[in-house]
Amino acid sequence: MPPIETAYDPLLRRIHWATALLFIAAMLIGLYCGLQPAGTSPRRELLEIHKSLGITLFLLAIVRLIVRARTTAPDAPATFGRMVRALSQLNHWALYALLLVMPVTGYMFSSAGGYSLRYFWTFSWPRLFAGDKAVAHAGEIAHDALAYVVYLVVGLHIAATLWHEFVKKDETLARMWPRG
Repeated sequence: MPPIETAYDPLLRRIHWATALLFIAAMLIGLYCGLQPAGTSPRRELLEIHKSLGITLFLLAIVRLIVRARTTAPDAPATFGRMVRALSQLNHWALYALLLVMPVTGYMFSSAGGYSLRYFWTFSWPRLFAGDKAVAHAGEIAHDALAYVVYLVVGLHIAATLWHEFVKKDETLARMWPRG
């Protein structure tokens, strides 16, 4: 394990791994639901979970950005060249943007399209765009198109992490790994 000063803040590490698990779950559920006929079971029920995870991720992203702004990020390892640093920052900011934009576009689509907005079967979110077909269409197109960006950015993030861990062996993963 790297020294404490080269690791991220413990709360940020917990949020990172919670976000990763929820994000991958939402992504896989969304992908599966996209392959199922509309209006069928279990698609309807899984979309309830997908949307609830999306809202949770949106709120968690806001908390994450607040924690990130209030903590000091460790310096990148000395083994990182200028290009690796730039690509790493680009990938991280793309992930932050997607964590905020994907739930918003999903909400636009569901709210304006008249779809369920229940949060884990407890309460319903307000419909700010009720019945607006243009907003529903824009939300659907954006959400569907950005899903491919999600697959790319998440795939690159995981591939880069594995490359650092198993090829470079530079303890990049240990900087974000939860400690006991």
